Amino acid sequence: MNARTEPSPKRGMGCFAKGCLIFIASGILLVVGGIGGTYWSLRHVVLSDKPAPIPEASAPTETGAATPGETSVARPSEKSAEVRERLDTMKQAARAHEQTGVELTAADINALIAANRKSRGTASVGIDGGVAQAQFSIPLQRLDVPFRNALGLGDRYLNAAVTIVAPPGTNASSVQLSEVTLNGHTIPGGLLDWQLPGVGKSLRNYVIKYANQYGVTDGEIRDGKVILHTSGY
Repeated sequence: MNARTEPSPKRGMGCFAKGCLIFIASGILLVVGGIGGTYWSLRHVVLSDKPAPIPEASAPTETGAATPGETSVARPSEKSAEVRERLDTMKQAARAHEQTGVELTAADINALIAANRKSRGTASVGIDGGVAQAQFSIPLQRLDVPFRNALGLGDRYLNAAVTIVAPPGTNASSVQLSEVTLNGHTIPGGLLDWQLPGVGKSLRNYVIKYANQYGVTDGEIRDGKVILHTSGY
């Protein structure tokens, strides 16, 4: 008698690989547009008519054998798959109430960005010691925001830079953006706690949601890495 085999669950890519950075950027736009300003200031001050230069990780490619004399290097598709595997392992450990953690370098995060068609070429992450910075340059035609077409903003770009410092013990409820620059203009770092117009939730609600999805209880940024932990409880 053959035992019934349950279908293996689909592997979720979570916040990183499903455009989390684009979501944050669209949230920034909704907040600024909601508190903001006139059509002119939104079009010419908040947004830009040109994309900002973004360091772009290589797009996913098929695995190939190294030629003689070359050192075997993981292809971008291999890199993103390996990072997703580590994130899935952390999620499983959290569900089993096991204490564990995962370290993500800027290269790891950028590989996930490059592996997803929604975020590829629109964002990049850099980490210098204990400081992380995400850069965005997103054409508004990719963002599903309610006033985009009504105001004729489909030809504009959201160019932003976000800086994050996370000492040990930082969690989703306490993490702060230390600096946010939008099209060259600095806006308050408390952006995570502003409510999204028409939604009633803040960006922090979504940060907490994705942290809970992976069982992340706290983390830190140090030594050029984002380090995430599960408590085991």
